[in-house]
Amino acid sequence: MTIIHTGFDGIDLALKTTVPIELVEFLEEGKATAQELMSDVWGTYAGLDIQTGQSGKRGGYAVTFRVYEFGATWFAKKPRASDPWGLYVSIGSRELALNGLDRTRQKLNALLVQLGFQLPHDGVSINRVDFAVDILAPGFVLDPDAFVFHSRANRKAISEFETVETNGHSGRTTSVTIGKMPGRQVIVYDKREEVLKRRKQEWPMIWNANLKAGGLDPLDLSDRTTCQVWRIELRLGKEALRNRKDIRGWGSLHEHLQAEMDQLAQDVTLTVPSTDSNRSRWCCHPIWSTTQDTVATRLFEHVSTVPPEAVRELDLKEKQLDLLKLIVANSVTLAFLEGLGPDDFEDFTETLPDMIFGYLDQHPRGIKERFRGAATKYSGIVAR
Repeated sequence: MTIIHTGFDGIDLALKTTVPIELVEFLEEGKATAQELMSDVWGTYAGLDIQTGQSGKRGGYAVTFRVYEFGATWFAKKPRASDPWGLYVSIGSRELALNGLDRTRQKLNALLVQLGFQLPHDGVSINRVDFAVDILAPGFVLDPDAFVFHSRANRKAISEFETVETNGHSGRTTSVTIGKMPGRQVIVYDKREEVLKRRKQEWPMIWNANLKAGGLDPLDLSDRTTCQVWRIELRLGKEALRNRKDIRGWGSLHEHLQAEMDQLAQDVTLTVPSTDSNRSRWCCHPIWSTTQDTVATRLFEHVSTVPPEAVRELDLKEKQLDLLKLIVANSVTLAFLEGLGPDDFEDFTETLPDMIFGYLDQHPRGIKERFRGAATKYSGIVAR
């Protein structure tokens, strides 16, 4: 059993600020273009590359956007005197894994200044904090009945993802969730399976870098028997942050979060079931003891092992591979519709350039306009 990653996995915060009118106009124009193209689009504002989404968010947020090289989703309201909380930022797991809490906060503050936002001293309201521990634990079997927790907790056991192995296991549990947001919540799930299912290629890179730093061999995620990774997440929503210690801003977060996370890790416990009818006397499972110790000693710790540019390069290669797959699939289909077979395909590919340029010559949308469209959609993942 080996810890291969630990750190904050998500932070949501509302900001007491008004969105500058110039930024509102830029975002509204981007949103209209995104809706027309049915795809998020990139543009430049205040020297920053910004990707504008097609929609907003419940709560009066009219526009969604992202800033290049900062892993967060921003939600902006149109300025209204009656509503001073005009901005909401949801910081994602990748940003926090690569940069840690302190560096991420510094980047956020710098971006707020560059975008023209002004915040008062009480202008930050933290609404959610997630902390994750990834454990390499071959042979561990997740048992929903082995959790012991307060009677008021709301337990929900779910199998979110199909196993990628063809032989599968119909009775295998991949996720157990206890509690309910915006209160306190614990989730244990098969992170390896989620990574493979959703193609989150940054996580194997992060895990293997941490293993290498510890002098250990890299993972081969194709082999679940030796490379099974489980994630334990402890989550505090808005109500949980406010109820006991009134955690709102960065100061109270640093002062009280440790005690709140420690308490959550104690209130929900994964055990080793025994014949004892009193579940409270069941022994703590080693994977849970490891989690409790990690939360108690490494909550605010961050060790950078993967440079952000390495992950961006991975994103670029992933998109290039996706497009290459489309080219191959469409070329084969086109060859088939031309009445050709496998033996003719190599010769057929030599005719494709002429076919492409012939099509472009006849189409009113020229190559320069198409490149501008590609830049609008994808400039955010091109290495700078």
